[in-house]
Amino acid sequence: MNDASPKSMPLDGLTVLEMGSSLAGPFAGRTFAELGATVIKVEPPEVGDASRGWGKAMLGGRAVLFQAFNKGKRSLTVDFANEGELDALRQLVARDVDIVFQNLRPGVVDKFGLDAATLVASNPRLIYCNMAAYGADGPLKDAPGYDPLIQAFAGISEATGDPDGGAVRVGVPIIDIGTGMWALIGILSALHQRDVTGKGCLVDAAMLETALAWQGLSFANAEGGAGWPVRMGLQGPLLVPNGGYDAADGKLVLTIGTPLQFSRFCKVIDRLDLLEDPRFATNDNRVANKPDFDATVSETLRTRPRAEWNELLTAADVPNSPLQNLGETVAHPQTLATGILQDSPDGSFRLIGTPLRFDGERPAFARASPELGEANQDVFAFMKE
Repeated sequence: MNDASPKSMPLDGLTVLEMGSSLAGPFAGRTFAELGATVIKVEPPEVGDASRGWGKAMLGGRAVLFQAFNKGKRSLTVDFANEGELDALRQLVARDVDIVFQNLRPGVVDKFGLDAATLVASNPRLIYCNMAAYGADGPLKDAPGYDPLIQAFAGISEATGDPDGGAVRVGVPIIDIGTGMWALIGILSALHQRDVTGKGCLVDAAMLETALAWQGLSFANAEGGAGWPVRMGLQGPLLVPNGGYDAADGKLVLTIGTPLQFSRFCKVIDRLDLLEDPRFATNDNRVANKPDFDATVSETLRTRPRAEWNELLTAADVPNSPLQNLGETVAHPQTLATGILQDSPDGSFRLIGTPLRFDGERPAFARASPELGEANQDVFAFMKE
């Protein structure tokens, strides 16, 4: 059942069953596929994963979100109301599957006999991962959840945005993607354990727990007496400069962490006087006099565009970056040099690839997202034996 791949990949030979929708589960499945595993995505017949119908923008004949999060997989349709098809799915897991993960609505896998206890009973080497919204326990364990809801619940949105503005949702689905990543870490850890013990494992990941992990430093600061996080815009904690400053054509972000970096910064902008000013000579004094420092430095930075300052400061080993939109980022020579923008197999569109290389090579974009049910006959061929 495993697809031949053009180059050996770390997870070649593994078969993964994905019972997932939306983003968190599919992101994990996409990554497994990119790393070489055969990923079988279970979908309801006729309609498939709900994200097949989200939005009007299309790539390669599929909805953009579905294409981006489901490339490299096989699609298997199973009608959960059909006991014969459910039994065939269970037999498939018992016979051929190494890993099952699911982020379906709470209670679905238990109702249809696709839960960990049932499937592990017939395949003791199975790694089974639940990806919940709020976790396996507690008063909200059966509540549904989406990325923006968890951002709101976990205090991320409340701490994001301008100091004088309202709470802001982070502009990328960090909770969904982060939960997919933690699920992958847990599953790969369990696979290593299986190599030692010969036994499978139940792994639990949850969107709320992912969000709380992202809040680890903020929580530690609060435990240390610094208070709960507040909205700071581009400004970061502890250091000055550590935020966005106006250049001639937009914002330049500076994060200067050492006296040597600050000295180099002053030389580049031709403001050696800052090193002698008692208000600004040390980081603690700059923090105490931040409004004055920001006004003084911004007056100088406004004399040149971001790109010029970026080139000069980078050459002097001063940490900085222009504040860019995604279009500027993907067109930048550095992004292009990474090779992470990959053409689809038919060359009709691009997607961002895996942010990993193995022996210097990035996993290829070998297969676009699947047609609904394209693997049914192939995957269930054993039923005819």
